[in-house]
Amino acid sequence: MIEIRNLTKIFNEGTVNEKIALDDLSLTINDGDFICMIGANGSGKSTLLSCLSGAMISEKGNIIMDGKDITLVSQHGRASEIGHLFQDPMAGTAPHMTIEENLALAAKNGNWLTKVNEKDRRFFKEKLSSLQMDLEKKLDMEVGVLSGGMRQALTLIMNTIKTPKLLLLDEHTAALDPETAQKVLDLTKQTVEEKNITCVMITHNMQTAIDMGNRLLMMNGGKIILDLNKEEKEKMSVDDLRALFKANTSSQLDDDRMLLL
Repeated sequence: MIEIRNLTKIFNEGTVNEKIALDDLSLTINDGDFICMIGANGSGKSTLLSCLSGAMISEKGNIIMDGKDITLVSQHGRASEIGHLFQDPMAGTAPHMTIEENLALAAKNGNWLTKVNEKDRRFFKEKLSSLQMDLEKKLDMEVGVLSGGMRQALTLIMNTIKTPKLLLLDEHTAALDPETAQKVLDLTKQTVEEKNITCVMITHNMQTAIDMGNRLLMMNGGKIILDLNKEEKEKMSVDDLRALFKANTSSQLDDDRMLLL
């Protein structure tokens, strides 16, 4: 279980550009939750994930994971327990290293001194074959020459090759073409369900948020304004969510702020 207590994150504090990105936010993430998070740009979604991963430290509040306060633990110190994928397919891998070398680093917690043996290689090929992208035949290929979809799929494998306590997905399919994005989403769903990984996924696609996971959170102004369970969200349509946003914020989600697909 992860408890987020009164988390506040402020950018450019004390200046004319001050921005409260997280506003006294509290949230409980239960073991096995697959949370889809939506909200307009600037609502605090990515900032929340960055605080969970340790990439950012909040000005106020606490993050408790399995009873341990990790609020001030570095990103590196959390990396073995928290996976984090980003929108940019170029992030999360070492482009001038081979597929095998990237997987080895992920599997061995970044230990450069550990040699890859045939058992490791068979394991990597088994994992890659599930992608159905023929990457298992290209272990010696540099990651930098892969397509964006291949890199995101590989990054997902790397972040879950050792089952994390928490997987953070920050619009990890947004930069992909629709067909490839759906393949990566299908792989995400399969991986999270098979390994029972606790997961928080940001998406701008409201239909995806309805269809995937067991919870749907909506953020606005650094706060969580809506928290729906699986049964509640499955009764929703995109129009229903738009109406709920308007009812909770007195504003409207326009097409240039959200993808209403």
